[in-house]
Amino acid sequence: MDLKTLRETFFPEKLTCSLCRREIFGDSPFCKDCLDALPRNDGAICDHCGRKTSARVSYCDSCREKNLSFDVARSPFLYEPPVSYALQKLKYDNAKYFARDFAPELVRTYLAEFWTCDAVVFTPMTGKREKKRGYNQAKLLAEAFSERTGIPLQTDVLYKKRETESQVGMTQKERFINLSGSFGVRHSREIAGKNVLLVDDVLTTGATAECCAAALRRAGAERVCVLTVASVPDRSARTLRESGDPAEDPRGEATVS
Repeated sequence: MDLKTLRETFFPEKLTCSLCRREIFGDSPFCKDCLDALPRNDGAICDHCGRKTSARVSYCDSCREKNLSFDVARSPFLYEPPVSYALQKLKYDNAKYFARDFAPELVRTYLAEFWTCDAVVFTPMTGKREKKRGYNQAKLLAEAFSERTGIPLQTDVLYKKRETESQVGMTQKERFINLSGSFGVRHSREIAGKNVLLVDDVLTTGATAECCAAALRRAGAERVCVLTVASVPDRSARTLRESGDPAEDPRGEATVS
């Protein structure tokens, strides 16, 4: 019996906290201490991209004149521990249960914003990349969200045309160049004239969301809203770790969103 099987046997989901593995009671996937430690994205935010800011603004430094293809973005959490750790586990370590764990928070954020979307899509991967990883974490989040809200999930609309380089260490401008033209839309009739919700795990520079939204707009989407589990705060918020890459998790691994 391998370590994973032993863990699932003695620390099954629903009975232990998804983060610390302590015994829990109730419906939450997290214990009270871990719930209290979750870095919620409340207080002052950017009206457009939803990042934490030092004061409420229409457009923050991170999105001003940059992320204009999507109408609005929101996230329930900041990309800081322990959420950053959980998303890294979801993304790279087959911890698919975090998609279900975070789905209620995505739903609450969606409902709080009074959005009315007709279809849900997710940030796609190339077939080669998804086969290598075994799954697409954005798709898992979108599936869990769709199941809870009843909003139809379009799994074969937004697709990635080509492989792109890893974005670790790239500037915002370099990420836009890297991703430009890499997303396309099939079956545009499924989204033409509709309000579309794009689901992903993290909003870092916004380049991925922008390029996906641009493809959806070209295909006729009326409005594109972006919903992610977490977002990197704007520089003005002064909450990032002094050591600094805003896309770095507690283990020193960087995201590529």
